[in-house]
Formats: sequence, structure tokens, C-alpha cells
Amino acid sequence: MYKIGDVFVYGANGACEITDIKEEKFARETKIYYILSPFFDSRETIFVPVDNETLTGKMKKVLSRDEIMEMIKSIPEAETIWNDNANMRREEYRKIINTADRKELVKLLKTLHEQKQKLEEIGKNLSVSDEKYYRKAQNIIHSEIAMVLELEMKEVEPFIERVLNAA
Repeated sequence: MYKIGDVFVYGANGACEITDIKEEKFARETKIYYILSPFFDSRETIFVPVDNETLTGKMKKVLSRDEIMEMIKSIPEAETIWNDNANMRREEYRKIINTADRKELVKLLKTLHEQKQKLEEIGKNLSVSDEKYYRKAQNIIHSEIAMVLELEMKEVEPFIERVLNAA
């Protein structure tokens, strides 16, 4: 069982902290919940039933500083996963966001970053859907990096670029 103050990545919400564990009544059912607060969105509160293995399974241990640096340095070698079929692409991206698997998120970020650059060179933008998944993936990965390395969210992208340029 987790305790108040524990930090982890919670699915698409990114880095979170347990701010309370208490009994709450929702829909005529009283249960004990982990009360989560995303690190970089103080307006949001997430209630996770302690006894719901599916939802508690989305609570992933935060990477260490060394693991964060390894993840960043792995970006150039990450494969891209672009699919020309927009429906298939959306479904694959949705699954990646929902599982919040870091290796898959890095592939997604690299893919959409490269696609965005290609499109910008010809005066175009990512589709609304692709942009949405790009932002969600960034939030998950960047919030964890910012939390572990004690950075502001706006400092994460320049930090990643410095690390990759120095490699």
C-alpha cells in the first residue's frame, strides 16, 4: 500500500503525489481512495480506489535521475512509429498514452516531433489529433523529468536538447 507523500507517474496524468488517503462516498458506495495531485496541474485531483487493481496498476514508480538521463540519451536510437493511416495511428497513440510505457512514449514523441518538423518546413502543422497526442506524451514524460531533476516544465525541452547535443 502506498502512503501520503509517495510520488509516481499515474497514466496520462504524468507525475503525481499522494496528498491524502481517505474514505469517500461516490455513487452510494464508500471506499478508501488515494487522493492524487498531479505535480504540474494543481487544479486537478484524482481519486483512485485503493482496492482497484486496474487503476492502482497505472501508478508507476518514478525513474531515478540516472534512468531519466538514460531515457533522454536513448531518444536518437528510438524507432519511429508513424503510420499513414490516421485511424490506426490514433488508436496506437491512444494505447501508448493510456499505458504510459516510457519506451513507447519516447517513440511517440520522437515520431511526432520529426513529423512536426517536416510539416513546418513546408508551412503545415500536425493534425489536431496528432498534436493532442504529442502534448499528452510530452506532459507525461516532461512532468516526470521535471519532478525528478527539479526543473520547471518550461525548462525540460531545452534540457533534453542540451543533453542530446552534448552526446
